[in-house]
Amino acid sequence: MPDKPSAHYMQTATWATIKAKYGWKSDILEFNSTDIIAYKRMVPGVGKLIYIPGLGSYDPETLTESLRNKYKNKSFCVRIEPDELFDEQLLSAYQQAGWRIASRHVQYRHTILIDLSVPLDEVWMSFKSRGRYEVLQAQKAGVVVTDTEPTNVNLEKMYELMQITSTRNKFFIRDKQFSMDYWKKFRDLNQLKLFFAYHDGELLAGSIILTNGNKAWNKDGGSTRTKANLMAPRIVQWEAMKTLKKEGIIQYDLGGIPDPAHHVGSSIPGIYVFKSGFSKQTHALMPTMELPLSKRYKVWPKAEKQWLRVYNLFARNLWW
Repeated sequence: MPDKPSAHYMQTATWATIKAKYGWKSDILEFNSTDIIAYKRMVPGVGKLIYIPGLGSYDPETLTESLRNKYKNKSFCVRIEPDELFDEQLLSAYQQAGWRIASRHVQYRHTILIDLSVPLDEVWMSFKSRGRYEVLQAQKAGVVVTDTEPTNVNLEKMYELMQITSTRNKFFIRDKQFSMDYWKKFRDLNQLKLFFAYHDGELLAGSIILTNGNKAWNKDGGSTRTKANLMAPRIVQWEAMKTLKKEGIIQYDLGGIPDPAHHVGSSIPGIYVFKSGFSKQTHALMPTMELPLSKRYKVWPKAEKQWLRVYNLFARNLWW
């Protein structure tokens, strides 16, 4: 199945191929002349879960009917993560169709979207003054950003930067095998961009960006603490935006940020400070929602946390 132009990267055949290596089988749901990729996996003691991340824009009532018809008596629950901005009326329509807001979410709920369809000077002026100042500071210091060939060697360097960053900031990253697997898949389809920032030949920061059609996602990033005052991660993103715009990308998703209302007390306040420098506006996304399909669903909201803890302990990897 060819990838749908500008669909979320998790709604592509490429991503489905990767997830298949890590326990998730996929179904193709034909709906309104489009294909929706649904991922399925067994939860021990509960049953089969259907998971649809990156779901596009569909009418909740007719989508719900289609999902019920396909998965009734085959699954205890369908979980969706709509790739849409938060909308009270849309949420109400889903709830009226039988959906519940999930107790946990896998993908991020808040993000920053960069509109690259406007002239470049408008993109620049949409940054906060702090963001512009730090880009100029990096330029003045002589930081150089390269649109780098994503060879295996360079991808190894990128993962090393991610490890340094995760250790420094105490957050979890996917294991190396998973990252290398999906990076290479998207690279081979020319849907992966790799940017490195250097100063006097020393690698300081990097970013992995996935593309599909006219959309792009800031997927992975990392930096050293060497010469942190040169703001290499900041200029990496600005130069990436210029390249993406030149190549026809009109929307760039900077990836997850903490809830803006509570970012100070979050586990990753630095992520908010960094990414919000590129925009005066943040965006809330639709919540993760679940459609109960059997009586077994009632144990899932409580069992999920325990199941994930056990799985992560023994597999040393993420279940989702």
